[in-house]
Amino acid sequence: MTAHTMIETTSEDFITIIAPSMAEVMASFKSQGLAERQYSIVHRAGKHSFTMAGGETLFNGAQMVAATFSRRG
Repeated sequence: MTAHTMIETTSEDFITIIAPSMAEVMASFKSQGLAERQYSIVHRAGKHSFTMAGGETLFNGAQMVAATFSRRG
C-alpha cells in the first residue's frame, strides 16, 4: 500500500502571464492591478515553448516568457 499526499490548492488562485518579454509580462501585471490584489510571483520566470496535450504547438513554436503569480484565498 502506498501513501498519497494531497496538496490543497483550493485556497490559491493562479494567473500565468505569457508575453514575448519579461518587461511585457510585468507591464501586464501592473496594468491588471495584481500587486494590489495580493498576487506574488510563484517561481522565477523564463522562456518556455508551449504545446497542447494533443501535440499542437502554440505561438507558432516561438518561445515566450511565462510568469505565474498566485494569491491565497
